[in-house]
Amino acid sequence: MISQGSDDTNGGNDDGVRKLLDARLGEPLSEEEFRFLTLQGALALIEAAPEGSKSQAAALRGAAKTVKDLRIAEGRPLGEDRVEASPMATDDRMRRYALSRLLALEAERAPQVTSFRGRHLGGGVLAWDSVGEWITSQAQADGEPSQYVEIVLPPGASLKPTITGLLAESATPLSEVRVEGGVRAKTVGYALPGEMWVKVAPVASGGVLDELRALSERLARLYSWKADQATVFVLSGVVPYMVAIRLETEIQTEHPAASRVTMVIDPVLSPQEVLETYGALRAKVLAGTYRPLTDKHLKLAVFAAERRPPAKWAQVMRAWNLEHPELAYTKETIFARDATAAQNRLLRQRLDPDALL
Repeated sequence: MISQGSDDTNGGNDDGVRKLLDARLGEPLSEEEFRFLTLQGALALIEAAPEGSKSQAAALRGAAKTVKDLRIAEGRPLGEDRVEASPMATDDRMRRYALSRLLALEAERAPQVTSFRGRHLGGGVLAWDSVGEWITSQAQADGEPSQYVEIVLPPGASLKPTITGLLAESATPLSEVRVEGGVRAKTVGYALPGEMWVKVAPVASGGVLDELRALSERLARLYSWKADQATVFVLSGVVPYMVAIRLETEIQTEHPAASRVTMVIDPVLSPQEVLETYGALRAKVLAGTYRPLTDKHLKLAVFAAERRPPAKWAQVMRAWNLEHPELAYTKETIFARDATAAQNRLLRQRLDPDALL
């Protein structure tokens, strides 16, 4: 505790309190101000509170206000409140370029990358704007693209592992094997300078482009790249840029409420930057002002959907009034309007699909 009549008792504590107040006031306490706060008991409150606690912060604010009031009464100018300095912001683009370059240098030394370039690119790389021409030429050399389907193995069939993958062995002719799902192709994706959209080329199983596809997908998993970035990197050496946030979308046009946005975030990004990015996207996606439904209308939407059809609106309203007398309706048309509007607002949100692309 601070003694009323002594200037040197608990001198260490006095110094700590004075530093806290000096920092808040922006101008050092005078001896007269310090003694006045001591007599008022303000310093004792600060000293008694746990360091860094809310109660200490409140006591500091109170003491600082007392001193400011004294200075105003004396006609003295007030200093600005001091605020802890924030770290200096560096150019984040430089950090991301450095990170991108370091990852690319590591990938360049990977045996799979050096082997592919040595066997198919003469040990070097292509100019970026030549990538498309090379892929087109290689696709012709590899031959007809392969088609892939999902099959149901017949009874007695077995799978045998081989160096190139699993091999199915069965006495049943291929024409009698049941196929599920549609026919698809495996593709290698790439982008050209200045172009916005990814180009794709279907590949022949076991061909050079199929090898490139597998290598690109592997690099994408290792370095959090996109597969088209990895393809361009393998062929041209252009460094994939590590973005702070990558937005991935799943758009459901038939059921807009089932649409989803995925944010792939650099762990060092600040929560505020994440909030700002999502806020900007949300403002684009939601057409108009979004107002959440009340609990009443949420219940009403489900209640009506569970009963209609086959029940008539009048029957549903009577059932609602029995279960929710505090929220009872008297007019069938208003009940039907509210229930339908609540369902539509939940299931058919007004989204701008172009904003999700």
